[in-house]
Amino acid sequence: MESRKLQHMLALAAEGSFARAAERSHLSQSAFSRSIQALEKELDLVLFERTPKAVLLTSSGRVVARHAQNLLSDTRAFMRDVDLLKGGEYGEISFGLSSFPSGILLPSLLTQFMETHPKISVRTYVAGADQLLRQLQAEQIDFFVADVRGLRQQADFTTRWLDKEDAGFFVRPDHPLCAQPTTTVSALLQYHLALPSIPTMLEERAWNKLGLSAQEYVKLICDDVTILKRIAQNSDACLFSTEFVLREELALGQLRPLHVVDLPPMNVHFGIVRMRARSIALVSNLLEQMIVDKMALLCSTSRQKKTDGEVGRTRKASR
Repeated sequence: MESRKLQHMLALAAEGSFARAAERSHLSQSAFSRSIQALEKELDLVLFERTPKAVLLTSSGRVVARHAQNLLSDTRAFMRDVDLLKGGEYGEISFGLSSFPSGILLPSLLTQFMETHPKISVRTYVAGADQLLRQLQAEQIDFFVADVRGLRQQADFTTRWLDKEDAGFFVRPDHPLCAQPTTTVSALLQYHLALPSIPTMLEERAWNKLGLSAQEYVKLICDDVTILKRIAQNSDACLFSTEFVLREELALGQLRPLHVVDLPPMNVHFGIVRMRARSIALVSNLLEQMIVDKMALLCSTSRQKKTDGEVGRTRKASR
């Protein structure tokens, strides 16, 4: 069976029209129709139902389409691995990150990857977990890294969990809320909350703990962590983030954490998300393992610095 016939089938299933699917496949409508007819004859199945409004998959067609999608995905992964193994490593990979992982991993991850795998092209996307999942399902990316606890779990994707990171709110040193050593949630909510896109379920779960609704506070949403940092440094916005994402700004005294006494402990828990039935290309495996190793190292270093700091403060207090 020729893979192009399966590609034509999936194009027709997506477009619902012979004319549009033929145009998408760069074929005349008659040639495209012959390809679909040849596939149906080869399988001895009726794959499409022709209705006045659209061309729809039959129940048999839906089963074949699901297997065709997996088969073509496996073929693409196979060809990328063949490229890598041909006397010199090269290929292409696309992956996504939500705001916090991008702030932690980029650009050091890409710098290291380019140095160790100079012939591999890399394309990155930074967006919220909901959008990244849609890109993954559409095969626009190979995997993504995000906090996906708030996504509705689906049978078609799998998650490889990484370390958790403590999270909280951060402001510029001369912020009005810094006038006192502690503050409250009600005081915090008098200001814009600057944060990246968060899955709706996760956001609702967090604020339900406080008996609040989304209408009771003002948000400023942006998935570019660099812009979020600048906003927090130059306004009264309260930035939701992790200490590790802000390590440079905290060290330079450009931002400081808020101690919100009635805010329950919060954290982010990143995971690497893939489609369950999709083959994992060698090039994708290389980058994924590098992410796992780098996150483990960074989190370990962060925890050690925090422990050293606590020990130092204890010794100073004991004097």
